[in-house]
Amino acid sequence: MIDSHCHLNLQHFEDDREAAIARAVSDGVIGFVNIGYDRESLRETLELVERYPFVFGAAGVHPHDAAALDDELEAQVLHALDHPRVVAVGEIGLDFYRNLAPREVQIETFRRMIKLARERDKPIVIHCRDAFNEVLDVLESEGGTYRGIFHAFSAGEAEARRVSEMGFHVGIGGVVTYRNARLGETVAAIPLERLVLETDSPYLTPHPWRGKRNEPSFVTHVARTVARSKGLSPAEIDRATTENTLAVFGLSPEALPRPVYRIEAAAYIQAAAADPADLDAVPTEGVSEAIITGFTDPLERIEHVLALAARAKERGWRVRVNTAGLANLAAGRDVTRELKGIVDEVNVVLFGASARAHDELAYPAVGNEGWASIKDFVRCSAASGIETVCEFVAVPGFEPEPCREFTRELGAVYDIRMYRS
Repeated sequence: MIDSHCHLNLQHFEDDREAAIARAVSDGVIGFVNIGYDRESLRETLELVERYPFVFGAAGVHPHDAAALDDELEAQVLHALDHPRVVAVGEIGLDFYRNLAPREVQIETFRRMIKLARERDKPIVIHCRDAFNEVLDVLESEGGTYRGIFHAFSAGEAEARRVSEMGFHVGIGGVVTYRNARLGETVAAIPLERLVLETDSPYLTPHPWRGKRNEPSFVTHVARTVARSKGLSPAEIDRATTENTLAVFGLSPEALPRPVYRIEAAAYIQAAAADPADLDAVPTEGVSEAIITGFTDPLERIEHVLALAARAKERGWRVRVNTAGLANLAAGRDVTRELKGIVDEVNVVLFGASARAHDELAYPAVGNEGWASIKDFVRCSAASGIETVCEFVAVPGFEPEPCREFTRELGAVYDIRMYRS
């Protein structure tokens, strides 16, 4: 899964940028597109792109900053676009809601950015607020064909059809989860091949965290919500939107690094794509732990997890597996016996201490049978001697005591994932 639009450079992440990136990678995010839209963010985006091989960039001038566009700023945008992992011009467009720059200046800057994108053969990432018809007027008057993303799309089916016909993909973020929004109905009608996922972190946080700081890990919640709207599995949404994002930005799958990401002292192994040999690309010095993870549950392929864990052990690393806790149900046997001795820790991610609470955010819903299987898995894992952690994802109004009691009853270790406000 790729977060196709985020702002990790902003001061909102100043105190925990590495941790926020690690949370996203741990949840199965394999790529990030950070947006540079003014002098400072252009410089900071390049720094992130240089630091992390799984971060890509976009460079442009936001409509809020349109009045600042001069030859020097345009040269800075061009310099950023010279980087091979700066993959788009954006975010650019019109914002007639805040009007932080005169409308005629926004339009002229938008036109200059479109021309620049065509000169460099780059897609464009469009910011459009209270200016849909005006944005389309500019695009149509500039003529030609387009490739890019309508970022933070929140309009209706007719508007989605129009931008798709022009060649654009539709960027779906946290708004799709809002109870007072009708974007879910629009998403259900948009062809899957036209959807990409995003967060716009730190803005537009999905429900039920709305009002808190957004971060790239929440793109997984967007994916589950889109899956529910379209009646597909989260894995199908993950696969299709990842392919779409790569196509929009003109990237091959090989543009992404090997699926073992070094962040601080941990090697995060994206189990769905990784082979044991991929672990050899990470130097052992400074790495103490391997975390086998992914958007889909790694333990759906137990033999593959065992092979990855065995190679990590050979490299001298402690091994942790992140899971939804349904492996025993899927396999029809107690798989924890096979993990014993090769996996040091199993981390079971939960959204509550009952089937009903868990299923408010989980998709597909596990129901009573699935919940009973999760409890059985936790109990078996803990009894086998594996350090077994129940990690409860906190939402506003989270009540820790029922979760602690649930964990104690099963003989596991209680943990909570808190998100910064």
